[in-house]
Amino acid sequence: MEKTLNELAQMVQGTVVGDGTVKISGITSIEQPRPGQLAYLTEEKRLSEMEASPLAALIVPEKISAAKKPLIRSQNPKLAWAILLGLFNPPQTYSKTISEKALIAKSAKIGKDVTIEPLAFIGEGVVIGSDTVIRSYAYIDRETKIGEHTIIHPHTVLYPRTEIGNHVVIHAGTVIGSDGFGYVFDGEKQAKVPQVGNVIIQDDAEIGACVTIDRATIGSTTIGRGVKIDNLVQIAHNVEIGAHSCLSAQVGISGSSKVGNYVVMGGRSGLGDHCEIGDQATLGAQTGVPSGKAIPPKQVWIGAPARPYEEMRKQVAAQLRSHETQELVGELKKRIEALERELAELKASKP
Repeated sequence: MEKTLNELAQMVQGTVVGDGTVKISGITSIEQPRPGQLAYLTEEKRLSEMEASPLAALIVPEKISAAKKPLIRSQNPKLAWAILLGLFNPPQTYSKTISEKALIAKSAKIGKDVTIEPLAFIGEGVVIGSDTVIRSYAYIDRETKIGEHTIIHPHTVLYPRTEIGNHVVIHAGTVIGSDGFGYVFDGEKQAKVPQVGNVIIQDDAEIGACVTIDRATIGSTTIGRGVKIDNLVQIAHNVEIGAHSCLSAQVGISGSSKVGNYVVMGGRSGLGDHCEIGDQATLGAQTGVPSGKAIPPKQVWIGAPARPYEEMRKQVAAQLRSHETQELVGELKKRIEALERELAELKASKP
């Protein structure tokens, strides 16, 4: 595929500076500049470096108005780049057929143009919407509902009565709807609390590989519209994740916690049970929020236990100076002791 820079600019609502007829054969990054290809640049200080590279053209922020290479000026260069990356690398297509080697219950209801690959399992009462893809070795248990244009990748397990929306992607090895971690000590042993709820994943969500999302004890564990979850994330029973939130790898969320809309949780951050994270809040990597804690909206918190960014930054800075402080305290202690001796000697010398 080849497109002119003018054609690409129209697709991303950008403005061309320079030769708009230059041919673009692919999309790359500034770390791997290649002849005939296009990359995005956000740091103006690297412009001269990219001008000397073999790149055919650049996508740049609007503050950059001229360069030695043709440009597409964009309000959001990375977003424009992502759109064009998808254009040159279209998603995998599927057969829209049902394999004879798939195991499908007679009571299952399968929509139009569904792909079900060999050795997938579809249980009793399952409903699958049109244009959805069920890859090999996926296990879809009874009474599960899956919307349209959704992709369930290999070795995914959906426990009974799970509900998956439209345009959802669930990557390989993920388990959705396993029992929540609920036990009560009866004086001798841990007695299991029945986990009778389910999991609901709303439209446009994407769940990474090897994620585990527990069913609710009663009610539903809910993953909101447009939520993006990285690999190796654990979400416990009765958790609610608001729309368009992003959870990085190794996040752990304990039972009955609520995460607001547009929340960002950095890698290895975690919530105790019954926490509440306000809309548009950000938790830095390895942040630990104690049980029952509430984080206000639009704030950045870091550390374990979690504290507001500005407060924790000052604490960390003080810790980094702790050796200097210790030396200063030691020196002041010596001076005080010397003054006390002089004062004692002065008192003793008086009649």
